[in-house]
Amino acid sequence: MNTTYRRNGKLQSCEPCRKGKLRCDHMMPTCGRCARRNMAEQCVYHPAPLSKALPTPHTSEASPSPRPNLQICDTNPDTTSESLVTVSESAGRSNYHETLAEESLQVQPHSRSQRGVEDNQRTIQQSLTQTLGFSTTSQSSPGFLGATSYSAILAENETNIGITSTDAGAGHGSFAAVSQTHVQKGAEMLLLLKDMPLFDRFIDRWFSLSRGIVVIEPMVKQWAASLWACHHKVLQSQRPDSMIKLSEVIWLNTLNPLKFNGKTTPREFVAIGTGENLRWEVVGIIFSVVGMLAMTLLDGDSIFLSHDDEPLDRKQFALNVWNASEICLKFCSDFDVLNDLFHWLLYENTVLTSSLQPKGGYANWQKAGVLNNALLAFGLHQEIKVDADTPFFITEFRKKVFVSAYSNDKYMATFLGRPPRLTHRYCRIQLPLDLTDAQIMSDGLDLDNAIGTLDNEGWNQRGTIHRCTFARIVAQNARIREDILEISLGVHEQDIVLRAESIEKRAEEMWETLPEFLRLDSHNPWDIKRAPVELLFLVYVRLENLNHHFLLQRSLIKNTTSDTGKLLAIAKEIFLDVLIIVNNRDSIRDFQIDFLLILCTHGLPSSAVIAVELLRQEQNRGVSMNPLSRSDTIQDLSIFVGCLSSIRPDSGAYSICDRGRRFLKRILDTILSPATIAASSNLSILDFQDSSSSVPLFPGNDGDFMRWLETMEWEHENWTNFN
Repeated sequence: MNTTYRRNGKLQSCEPCRKGKLRCDHMMPTCGRCARRNMAEQCVYHPAPLSKALPTPHTSEASPSPRPNLQICDTNPDTTSESLVTVSESAGRSNYHETLAEESLQVQPHSRSQRGVEDNQRTIQQSLTQTLGFSTTSQSSPGFLGATSYSAILAENETNIGITSTDAGAGHGSFAAVSQTHVQKGAEMLLLLKDMPLFDRFIDRWFSLSRGIVVIEPMVKQWAASLWACHHKVLQSQRPDSMIKLSEVIWLNTLNPLKFNGKTTPREFVAIGTGENLRWEVVGIIFSVVGMLAMTLLDGDSIFLSHDDEPLDRKQFALNVWNASEICLKFCSDFDVLNDLFHWLLYENTVLTSSLQPKGGYANWQKAGVLNNALLAFGLHQEIKVDADTPFFITEFRKKVFVSAYSNDKYMATFLGRPPRLTHRYCRIQLPLDLTDAQIMSDGLDLDNAIGTLDNEGWNQRGTIHRCTFARIVAQNARIREDILEISLGVHEQDIVLRAESIEKRAEEMWETLPEFLRLDSHNPWDIKRAPVELLFLVYVRLENLNHHFLLQRSLIKNTTSDTGKLLAIAKEIFLDVLIIVNNRDSIRDFQIDFLLILCTHGLPSSAVIAVELLRQEQNRGVSMNPLSRSDTIQDLSIFVGCLSSIRPDSGAYSICDRGRRFLKRILDTILSPATIAASSNLSILDFQDSSSSVPLFPGNDGDFMRWLETMEWEHENWTNFN
């Protein structure tokens, strides 16, 4: 980013944009507009634009900050001895810019060198998914160390005996040995960025649909624009030697600590991770964002189609960018890169992984654990505040990523029936302010005015729903969910009924204290004035509130002699909301992952409770304390069965939906044609429950239903609830 300002306080524009009175993005060495117009050679920032003397291109660029030397280790097994190549900052920059100049020379289409490039590209693409090599002697900081750590007493007394913080950390060197395998693998991965304009379209579409997850729209778009403006020649030509040099430069930047302080502006922070300062964390974030869009759209979406080329294979494309994101993540992990950018990459990659991996698989559980460990090692479970080292926007991002991980931990624990790994007893839950992306990226008076528009609780008063709005709600829901998990999965050391009543009261109070615009109108839930993603947010808020009560009643029924009537009433309310979503499926066609999640997480359990109760009523006519309308219930269940039947076999949710479909269909067939079912399956209607018992089927001793419901893996895999 060109940081030179004009007399009027505006950033200086390059000469072509200034003369053409065009809007410049102020990127260096080439602004985005000049890059798109193939005018990189004319893109200069003149220190005195009204004078006649013209500087050479990019002489106004500030000198880079000192960086550690990068050791490139040749780990080729064919070599007799290990060679160690030291690439200094100046040499790396010089060689890379010489390569940029060479890229402008025309290459004969059928020359030997061109054939070599094509052969190398094929080799690179074939090896894209191979395992990375690893060789490092780096000694990084141990991260956050608490009051019981080995160094606690030392840290408390070092200043008293004249040891400064710099001296205390002197034992940790900055030497890092990067194997040639790492550099080569980075060059291979960068091949995917050849068509960066396609990636730009995916990025625009993603943020227009979803409002993002953790990383906000202004940052990602500026990262992508500067990446392409600075490196488009190398990425387009894809010459192997040039890609290797670019990979070395990115490695050099990544191993350099991410430096900022309390006075760093958002624009300055964006600049230290892109352009000539490009880092693997930023590259990985771009890949993750693009992959998430590919997974949430349908195959026939226009973004995958082209007039000139074959349609893009959506699933394969998503796998390719996910694999590239995984490589970036492994690069950082191999060399203990632990900073804010790494956390954002790890979170976005976790969301993408959950949409690709099989439901209930160990990979998703393991990935979430890595995320939790990284946040704890960085100390984000402690107080997050603005200070001399931390600007306001970084504190908001840290709050957002931590409460999102905390919420995801509770939902995943609930769906898999496992203990949560982040607990409020050791974590300080701080809600981010309800600000828009543009407000977070502002500073000075604009930021003060934005904060002044919030109410005393930190909510916006305009009635708009942002990603931060949703993050605040799900964090509060997660806190309640953690207490429910203690009842459902923990050891009961107190009266479970009293404990459940206390939790239920808190859940009701939370719902009542939410701002009015965040409570979905059950009589008119599909407000066409709102964007589809906002309606999804509101649907999730309402369903999660109802799910608190559903889970509490399930726990009470399993552990006490509580009546099942309340569970049935809550199940009917949840199922009605799910049916509304099913009937408005076209309105959320661009949110397939979320639609499937709603079916599996809320639709199946509630419909199963209703179906089993309907079957019980058929078997015990006139005995039910909570009679269901036979005709309406059968029609509603039939609609839901039809929806489950439409899920394709290649969907990750197919096995769950198909199992639920078969279960509900068997009950409907038993009710509508009992004689046929009994004859075909050699089963009587009473085989669904113990004929000697008059207790409803769902307290826990009902055979098929409870075995099915208890073993269901309601895994959380949507991008929306990750906030």
